[in-house]
Amino acid sequence: MSLVNFNTNIQYDFQLPKINISTKKIKFTPIKNYSTYTSGNNLFSLYNNNFANLQKVLDSNNNNTTTNSLSSNKVSATLEDAGYDKTKGDKLANTAAKNTVGFTHQCATYVKNAIQNSGLGAYEYGDAYECANILKRNKNFKEISTKGLDLSTLPAGCVLVYDKGVAGYSSKYGHTEITLGNGQAASDGVTNNIRQGARVFVPVSQSYVA
Repeated sequence: MSLVNFNTNIQYDFQLPKINISTKKIKFTPIKNYSTYTSGNNLFSLYNNNFANLQKVLDSNNNNTTTNSLSSNKVSATLEDAGYDKTKGDKLANTAAKNTVGFTHQCATYVKNAIQNSGLGAYEYGDAYECANILKRNKNFKEISTKGLDLSTLPAGCVLVYDKGVAGYSSKYGHTEITLGNGQAASDGVTNNIRQGARVFVPVSQSYVA
């Protein structure tokens, strides 16, 4: 901080820009209370006007960065927006259904094996609820919005991921399963009544993936 004194007893301080390290944003604070002082007004106005213009540029860049970051993680509104791939979906659903053995508390293992055996991604370790993050990294899948969506109407091959304790599933592991397109879903066993509350990841053509 520097002090300016124009042959008076009144001192004015130029405040240095404040930098938020966590958000990487810069904030300039204008000089205040100089209107009663005449000889320095031009200098103060020049300071404030220039930094006000710079602040607008910085704010615009910060807003654009935020917008771009949000858009890259945007959840598609519909299957059509996501670019649902029926061929991939049917293959994944058939693979999942064929390998069911009855519920053994290994839903995540069976779902991830089905994904791998269908050629839609390498097997990654993680509990059922962690499949959401696994699928977010998988270019063959896209998350869609579940607002107003009856999950039992989803086409074949959509992966449902329930967080821990959601819809009555395990409070420690959650649950995951693959829709069969007929109101059922498969993991290690077959679910006849699909529960609401899951995040939904649909198989997509990679050309639709941002």
